[in-house]
Amino acid sequence: MFFVFFLIVNLPFLTITHVFGIETFIDSFKYPNSYQFIKIDKISFLDANAGFILLEKANHQGYNIQENDIILYYTTHDTIQQKIINKTVSENGVNKYYTLTSYTTDSNTIVYEYQIIGKIKGNFDDTIWNTLCIYMWHFSIEKLNTISFFYSNESE
Repeated sequence: MFFVFFLIVNLPFLTITHVFGIETFIDSFKYPNSYQFIKIDKISFLDANAGFILLEKANHQGYNIQENDIILYYTTHDTIQQKIINKTVSENGVNKYYTLTSYTTDSNTIVYEYQIIGKIKGNFDDTIWNTLCIYMWHFSIEKLNTISFFYSNESE
């Protein structure tokens, strides 16, 4: 009976772990302010099948952008778009990212580091179950001291 209760209580966390991986799941407890869920109906040009995206913000300790990463950034017209990183160039200490609109089209759009909001870690459908899982995960990251489950007290 306890096992069934334990399984039911943890299903949302198992779902999130399955969608984004165990490393991101655990890292989100260690750096809760570095991840954000965004409902994509407010952002154009994103995968129409996805309902939410998980964004790793630029303030994350291990944050770096590599080729084929998908970024979310502000355009020069103050709109938000996503692009795929094709090439990174650093000139005089300024990072420039040459981007693609999709993996099959070419683009010479240059995005500067200051424009980038973060890196898209993944997306998933807007279902009742996924929405419940997101809100439970977000609540546990922000309000509960669940980090103590993952890291031992080193002073002992």
